Amino acid sequence: MIFFIMAFALLALIASLGWMHTEKKLKVAQEAANKTNEAINQISDAEVQDKAIRNRYPRKPTPMDYYQLFEAHPIGRDVMDDLVNIFGGATYVRGGHDADRETCFKAGKKFVVDHILIQVSKATETKQDKSEVTIDDN
Repeated sequence: MIFFIMAFALLALIASLGWMHTEKKLKVAQEAANKTNEAINQISDAEVQDKAIRNRYPRKPTPMDYYQLFEAHPIGRDVMDDLVNIFGGATYVRGGHDADRETCFKAGKKFVVDHILIQVSKATETKQDKSEVTIDDN
């Protein structure tokens, strides 16, 4: 009889430990699911259509960033020269409707290079004070 009581107590102990282990796993899985849902909700709230780059890089690059990347760094200068050689130059193509499309296509490619060059020049231009500006009336 004592053997049956010990066996029953041992089975009860094993069952309770298994139940506690299952509850612990369930709790951990529930917490992970809650964290995932919170992260998804935060992404959904912050996400704006057509602004994927702004979500990844919330800081807008300054003209000084363009300067440091394309002028101050020696490899950046080589990359900029290569971009100008490939995408710069004349955009007009003589001809009919297809030539008009080609002109627009070339202008779009050139616009990117021009934007980079404008930002670099904005970073390097010196601002004059009003006291430094002189007007020559002669």
